[in-house]
Amino acid sequence: VLDRDTLKTLVRFTNDKNIHLVCDEIYAATVFNQPGFISIAEIIEEELYCNRDLIHIVYSLSKDLGFPGFRVGIVYSYNDQVTSCARK
Repeated sequence: VLDRDTLKTLVRFTNDKNIHLVCDEIYAATVFNQPGFISIAEIIEEELYCNRDLIHIVYSLSKDLGFPGFRVGIVYSYNDQVTSCARK
């Protein structure tokens, strides 16, 4: 689990270097210690100068809902090209 400041630094670095950032948030609801889980989506809402086309989030229902073997995943992206390819 990364804290808010680390996530902000990561977003700024990838934005400055024009690097895509893929965040695996598969265990988002199973963080029980401090600091609590912070989604990268929260961070980019706070950042004024952020190229959202470079941010992609991966999530799955199986871990948080306790469904081992349930192969349903989600790719959330702000990039229209990525979402278009995912629909094919």
